[in-house]
Amino acid sequence: MKIFKLWLTIVIVAITIAGCNQNYGKEYKLDKMHNIYYKGAGVDEALAKKLANYLKEQEYFQDSINSTVQLEKVKDTFKLNFVVDAAKLTASSEPAFLLFGAYISESVFNKAPVIIQLTNEKLEPFKNLGYAKPISDTAQ
Repeated sequence: MKIFKLWLTIVIVAITIAGCNQNYGKEYKLDKMHNIYYKGAGVDEALAKKLANYLKEQEYFQDSINSTVQLEKVKDTFKLNFVVDAAKLTASSEPAFLLFGAYISESVFNKAPVIIQLTNEKLEPFKNLGYAKPISDTAQ
């Protein structure tokens, strides 16, 4: 009977721990301040690294600010989930994120469709900004 209670306790603890672990995807750490979580068919560490390097080049990843982005792929569409502080968003933030997504589509994802979402620190979306057209498509 004691073994059964011990086994039951272990199972409950294991289920609780597994339930607390969010499935953000695999993590690519550019450095100690910046990371990309990535998941989905066709998304690998090389693509996460390419995105992270682009974000660093464009100064989205800044040395003094912790930043997290989640990259997801569903069918042929990439979803970029940017962790942001909702209290710091301004009226110009949303169009700027969409424009940034357009450049990312062109430079990182070979003009593939990109959806931009703003999320909290648990990567829970609070604002879907929609589709970001590749920058070369908007110039016409």
